[in-house]
Amino acid sequence: MKIIILGTGGIGAFYGAKLILSGNSVKFIARGEHLKVLKERGLNLTHSTFAFNEKIDVYSLDEIDSKIIQESDAIIFSTKSTSTKKLAQKLSNIIDKNISYPYLISLQNGVENEDILCEYFQKEKVIGGISRKIGAHIIEPGVIESTGDVETIIGAIKENDLNRTFMESFKNSLVNADTKCEIVPDIKVELWKKLIINNGVNAICALLRVKTGIVMTNEKLSQIVYGLMKETAIAAKIDNVEISEKDVEQMFELIKHFDSIKPSMLVDVENGRTIEIDEICNIVIKKCEQLDYDAAYTKTISYLLEFIYYN
Repeated sequence: MKIIILGTGGIGAFYGAKLILSGNSVKFIARGEHLKVLKERGLNLTHSTFAFNEKIDVYSLDEIDSKIIQESDAIIFSTKSTSTKKLAQKLSNIIDKNISYPYLISLQNGVENEDILCEYFQKEKVIGGISRKIGAHIIEPGVIESTGDVETIIGAIKENDLNRTFMESFKNSLVNADTKCEIVPDIKVELWKKLIINNGVNAICALLRVKTGIVMTNEKLSQIVYGLMKETAIAAKIDNVEISEKDVEQMFELIKHFDSIKPSMLVDVENGRTIEIDEICNIVIKKCEQLDYDAAYTKTISYLLEFIYYN
C-alpha cells in the first residue's frame, strides 16, 4: 500500500515505521526542526519489541506533490485535533475529488475529527480510528520513544464494498507488522470509549504533571478519574452512543493496569505546546450541557488547566 502519514509525531512515526516494516511505501509529513532532522538523519524510533533507525521519505505539506497525494491509498491523520479543520481545508484544495483519491484515516484524539473530514470529503472515504495501549512521544527532533502493546481499531463512517476491501488490506498490513487491528461496524462507539479514557487521565495528568500510574494508584485521585470517565459516558448520549456503567468500570480497570505513561497533554505541557482542552475536556462539558447535566469533575480540571496555562 502507498500511505501518507500526516503528522510525524510519536503516533504517526510509530505507525509509519510499522507500515514500512510490513512492506508498505510510506511518505511522512512533518514540520519545523523535527522535519529538518528527519531529512538529514532519518527516523530513530525505539520500542521494547523493535527499533527503527532509517532514512525516510519526508516532506513538509507544501513540498509534497499533489500527484503523489492523489495516487496514495490512504492519508493517516496523526496530528493534534486542533489542526484537523485547517489540514482538511488544505487537502481539499489539493485533491481532485472528481477522480479517485485516498482514504482518510483519523488516529487522533477526540470524537469530532471524522465529522470535520466529512465536511470536505465523501463519507465513504473517511475511516475513523483509535490507537490504544500505546505511549509514543518525540524526545528530541528526529527521535521517538514508544511503549505499549498497541491495538488499532478502525471503522468506516459510511461503509461500502470498496472501503471494506481497503480496511481489510490496511488491517493485514498492521497485523503483518506484529500489531493488533480490529475492524468494527460502529466506530463512533469506540471513539467515545477512547475519549472516556482520555478525559479520565489525560487532563488530570497534565494538571498535576504526573504519569498515569501515579494517579491511578492513588485512592483519592483515582476516584476523580472515575468521575471524569462517568461524565464522558453521559456526554456520549448526545451522539446516540450508549455506554454502560459496566463499560466505564472495564475501561477504568484497563487504564489502571496499563503501563504508567505520560499522556499526550502532559507531554504538550512539558514542551510548551498547545493542549487539546477543547477536544478532550470541553467537548464533554458542551455535550453534557446539551443534556442539562453539570459535568462538575471535567469543568474543574478543564478550568484549572485553562487558568494555569492560558492566563
